[in-house]
Amino acid sequence: MLSQTTLALATSVALATLFATEAANAQAYAQRCELYNAQANPNYGFGPCVTVQPGDVVSGSRVVLRDPDPFVRNQLRRKYDSGRPE
Repeated sequence: MLSQTTLALATSVALATLFATEAANAQAYAQRCELYNAQANPNYGFGPCVTVQPGDVVSGSRVVLRDPDPFVRNQLRRKYDSGRPE
């Protein structure tokens, strides 16, 4: 039969392992991709992970196009979201 000391030691080791794995999972979750570069693969709309730049046209989780003019960006976003082919 196990003594109380051995049982307490085994329980503490199990809890320490559980907390260590949860911390590792939380770090992996924070490194997820937020936006995809749709210009890299326009047929499927997914490409490599990118960060948003000031001139990007973002639709959902995709960076569609880039343009410095905000009026042109809004027009490009409306055209992309309409779903009509060019």
